[in-house]
Amino acid sequence: MSLDRTAELSIRDQWAQQHATQAVKIELKGFESHFPLQPPKFKYPPPKLITINIGIVGAGVAGLFAAKVLDYLNYQLFIKALLPNMLYFKYQILEAAGQERVGGRLFTYEFGEPEGPHDYYDVGAMRFPKNPVMTRTFDLFSKLGMETTDLVTNPGAPLGSIIPYYMKNGDISSSTIEPWCYNNINRWGTYATIEAATNDSDPFKISMGGVVPREILRHSPGKVMNAAIEPFRKALRKDAEETPHGNRGWKLLMEYDTYSTRQFLGRYVSDSRATPPPLEEGEVNEIPPPPYNYETIQWMETFNGGTDWYDQAHSETVLESMDFEFWDNKDTDWHCILGGAQQLAKILERKILSKPKYNHRVTSIAATGPMNVGITALVSNHPNDNNTTTKSFNFNAVLNTTTLGCLRHMDLTRAGLPYPTTLALRSLGYGPSAKVAIKFSHAWWIHDLGSYNIRMGGLGHSDLNLRTCVYPSYNIYDPSTSSAVLLCSYTWQQDAQRIGSLTSSSPNITHAQKVDDEAALKTLMLRDLARLHSGNDAMSEDALFDRISSLYVDHHAYDWSADPHTAGAFAFFRPQQFTHLWNHLIRPAGDVIIAGEAASPHHAWVVGALESVVHGLHAWMEVNVREVPELRAAAEILATEEAGNPYVGLPPYMTKRIDEWQGLLGYFGRARYLSATEAELTEMLEELRVRGEAAAAAV
Repeated sequence: MSLDRTAELSIRDQWAQQHATQAVKIELKGFESHFPLQPPKFKYPPPKLITINIGIVGAGVAGLFAAKVLDYLNYQLFIKALLPNMLYFKYQILEAAGQERVGGRLFTYEFGEPEGPHDYYDVGAMRFPKNPVMTRTFDLFSKLGMETTDLVTNPGAPLGSIIPYYMKNGDISSSTIEPWCYNNINRWGTYATIEAATNDSDPFKISMGGVVPREILRHSPGKVMNAAIEPFRKALRKDAEETPHGNRGWKLLMEYDTYSTRQFLGRYVSDSRATPPPLEEGEVNEIPPPPYNYETIQWMETFNGGTDWYDQAHSETVLESMDFEFWDNKDTDWHCILGGAQQLAKILERKILSKPKYNHRVTSIAATGPMNVGITALVSNHPNDNNTTTKSFNFNAVLNTTTLGCLRHMDLTRAGLPYPTTLALRSLGYGPSAKVAIKFSHAWWIHDLGSYNIRMGGLGHSDLNLRTCVYPSYNIYDPSTSSAVLLCSYTWQQDAQRIGSLTSSSPNITHAQKVDDEAALKTLMLRDLARLHSGNDAMSEDALFDRISSLYVDHHAYDWSADPHTAGAFAFFRPQQFTHLWNHLIRPAGDVIIAGEAASPHHAWVVGALESVVHGLHAWMEVNVREVPELRAAAEILATEEAGNPYVGLPPYMTKRIDEWQGLLGYFGRARYLSATEAELTEMLEELRVRGEAAAAAV
């Protein structure tokens, strides 16, 4: 496996492409010895359809985007008159939740009376970095008329506008004002300014007794982590720059795909299978490389992520870092959506021609013939209504866009999924995440902390229960007399599970009853907020606690693992899962397609959901172009990249050849599941072998 930087393809996308190819090769070998030769005809005559009916499960961003893509294809096929007989895509979106939850994990909670100008917060996706990896997302914003602006020059910007998001306090006069609280010690500033101001390499007294080596403590935890993975990054860059392209860096990273980040940090040099690349002449290693002791790894994880964050695959950590620094070295501009990220889903819903059917919970998917898939759904008047009726639907294909956990809740025994796919559905990791937001009658963090006022977004950092506090970027210009919402706690992994234990689990209660049930959570959050923001020159911790308690109006807490419509927050792969499972997830199982952020290498990002839809539909067309030759024109439109057009162009980690290959495997797998004759299977296998070898040679 080698890398090619000249192709303008990120290292992460090349990684994904290699594993997608590898999975097809492995599956192809598994077919070869299966069937001897002898003709008759396939007992399911291929239908010649002009209208293609596609069922879309889930009205999250992937499902809504899929509908928009199909609308776009219909328009293009019509205006270009590519076909003598019009090929037309029908679709129906089935969504388990009510219309108020359109968008799935694009979920914005709006607080009630008294109503302020920006009394909401994003429970799910909330920020968007503008970089080449995220281009399709920003192209979609543009196509939908979501204009980029700011609230200074355009204070009356409409909902759905794209406005700046400040990952750090963006106010020039107070840019170093962010609170830190670790080991019950409060500091204000950035990690670097705190070290300089205290003249102490251990300002939070983490290394009492010297458990974290002094030569490590002299650097920030983020800098130590970046240095630890730099040998891999450098080797991967060198691979891409060599002529012919090298593979030493790739092999080095592959040696560690079996490792979690924690395992890598604890045993890198001591492992005999691979050694770090040698330093170049004149180069000095300021920061000692791994292995690090347990306390050092915990120190790094505590400051760099959630508790148990380093249990993710080490390869994911390296590739994630390459995603953002492979293209350029400038700082990334971040953005958010005015009115909340759910505005994207609402705009998509308005734009698509066939609206979703809400309160339709899909309970089973069954493949009954070529281009014939049945769905059963429980239909109710609202999500918590126990009075349901059963309704059946028939489609030529089903595109599932739910989380893998929700897909697992359905009866898939007759869906025709091969075992590697069902294994992926069961095993691929998801990360817990929880958020708690409080509505205050006044934005005390902007106005009441004296010289420590946090005027323009950013984060609060801590090892408290709330872990990370997020200061909104959309209410910073509101009047001081207006109510304001603070995302006081954003947690992942074990931290989220513990916050989630304090959220109300009663499904059929009013918001007021839920708030009462969460009295312990409310008190904990107010106390942690006071503790995090103490150490300022305005008031003591107890005085601050009294102040913010008096300003409390309402709160909302959400644990994504407890949501029956998600069963988890986002894909969070463990060691070896990307290499051995993900590549089977992305291949259509006949006429059943799996899409969503988990079916892309860009987990937890909207762009991952969008890319998975384009790839999934195109690969499915490759499965069925033999039955419906008219699909070839649609597939060509879908695969042809067009600058600024989010609806077309395969993801960077996919090629038309790989999709053709996956289509052949899907075609063959469907025939085998539907009991084609041995001769027909052998004929298909021969075509698969010839086409597959051509695709492999091209890759």
